[in-house]
Order: sequence, then C-alpha cells, then structure tokens
Amino acid sequence: MKHIQDLLSSISGHLGTLAEGNAIVAKTLSVGERHVIPLCELSMGFGGGGGVGEGTEQPDKEGASGGAGTGGGAGGGAKANPVAVVVIDGGKVRVESLIK
Repeated sequence: MKHIQDLLSSISGHLGTLAEGNAIVAKTLSVGERHVIPLCELSMGFGGGGGVGEGTEQPDKEGASGGAGTGGGAGGGAKANPVAVVVIDGGKVRVESLIK
C-alpha cells in the first residue's frame, strides 16, 4: 500500500504546482498601451484507489490454484476558467466580467 500512498502524494503535488502557476491571476496580455489581466476561477479534482490480494487453496475452473494480487490507481485534474479581466488602457483601469 506504500506505493499507492506515494502515487497519491505525487499527483497531489503536481496539482498543487499547477494551481500555483497561472491559475488565479493569469499572465498579462499587452498590445501597445493596453494591458489585459485575466482573472480565473480554479477547479480541482482528485481521486485514488487501491487493492490487495490473497492466496487460495481452491482450484479455479481451469484447475489452477494459488493467488496473488495488487492494485492501485489515481487521477486528478485542475482547470482555470476565466471569470473576469482587468483592462488597463490609457491610464484608466476597469474590470470586465466574463460571466453572464
């Protein structure tokens, strides 16, 4: 089970790094004297699973006996949706909502 814990920890670390990048205040876009700063809403999801196994003395349908097992799995994701922009144009600043 240690390998599953390591996998989950690794994925959550990668999601945290992604969230720190350009997720809340994205990179400024500039054209001439006009600057636009996107403001984003961050959504994250994360899940994981595990497994075990056990031996058996009972033969299966093909006559084989024994047993073993293992398992694991994890996944996650993050996305940033732009919700507004800050526009700086000619020394004036305004906020424009992108949500209706």
